[in-house]
Amino acid sequence: MKAVFHEEVECVIHREIHQHDGWYGSVTGLKAAELLKDCAVPYTYVLRAGECATGNEADYYVSFVQPDFTIKHQPFIITVTKDGWTYANYGAGGPYKNASIDDVLYMIMHCKKDELQPLVSLVLR
Repeated sequence: MKAVFHEEVECVIHREIHQHDGWYGSVTGLKAAELLKDCAVPYTYVLRAGECATGNEADYYVSFVQPDFTIKHQPFIITVTKDGWTYANYGAGGPYKNASIDDVLYMIMHCKKDELQPLVSLVLR
């Protein structure tokens, strides 16, 4: 039963990220910066794939506009365990069983939850 729960949590969090309005897949950091360069709203962001996904762990980036309008590329890792999923960047959070990526993204970006604004990916829908 624990193995089934683990697979369900793993599938749910990664599927949620890949279906997120701000998901841009495997775009490069340069492409993400180009997409965000004309955004006039701080904390507008894109989610994108990292370089590694193995077993119960996958890395991602959130590229976003900072308050000074520079672009930051923040890496983070999602790890799924029998207790739920956790994230790590320069801090850590979890385990979460029922939280969505939207529930923790503001902590990864070090901002307030109501400041987040995904750059909606219409091309990939």
